[in-house]
Amino acid sequence: MPFLQARTHRLHYADSHPDGSPSDLTFIFIHGLGSSQNYYFPVLPHLTSHYRCITIDTYGAGRSPYTNETVSIPSIADDIIGALDALKIPKAIVVGHSMGGLAATDLGARYPDHVSGVVAIGPVHPSEMLVTVMSKRADTVLESGMEPMANTIPFAAVGSRSTELQKAFIRELVLGQDPTGYAALCRAIASAQPADYAAVKAPFMLIAGEEDKSAPMEGCKHIFDQVSSQKKSLEVLKNVGHWHCIEAADEVGNLLVKFAGTL
Repeated sequence: MPFLQARTHRLHYADSHPDGSPSDLTFIFIHGLGSSQNYYFPVLPHLTSHYRCITIDTYGAGRSPYTNETVSIPSIADDIIGALDALKIPKAIVVGHSMGGLAATDLGARYPDHVSGVVAIGPVHPSEMLVTVMSKRADTVLESGMEPMANTIPFAAVGSRSTELQKAFIRELVLGQDPTGYAALCRAIASAQPADYAAVKAPFMLIAGEEDKSAPMEGCKHIFDQVSSQKKSLEVLKNVGHWHCIEAADEVGNLLVKFAGTL
């Protein structure tokens, strides 16, 4: 299993074309809380015949070991730049889901020279309610492990079209987390400040779930309206909750192909 070194973090990753991209465009993917790079694998078949796709387990999540460092949204973004440098990729389309959507917009704002485009999937806009929810989650998993999250998230955070198999996949993603790493990422979300949305000028697409309670439409529209990109679009997936790439893999895959075709 391949790992790369990004700053002080050893990150597990997958690379669809380790010998180079079949085109001028490369995608790099940042997953959300309680997830891993595997979240994106249902959409990759739409992309890999034309584009290089890099999927990474965020520090403290999936198979990337947690070593007790404090995590923040900017540190996640900095790790992505470290990964691009390690792989000698000068520029990429950054795709981020939920917590990863925060990091993707932060990348677009702070590292414009490294970003060909930004796709935010169900990005979470920081709020006081989010501080309370994430702080409580951190305490819960440190006390009781991942079971309480695995027994609730796959059922409460999906839309009405989700299947039992999709819920089982989400449950497995959640159960696979290190509780200490998960808690650190909860705190990263709780302490997050809104990215400088207006500084995002690269082509931008926001994909929202019509039934997403974790990243409500109000927050998604706020982010979308604040982004300065001249080329931007807001796509809403019907009957979809917060786990877009699992609940609606074909729609998300097709939207990513369409987005890349405009660059």
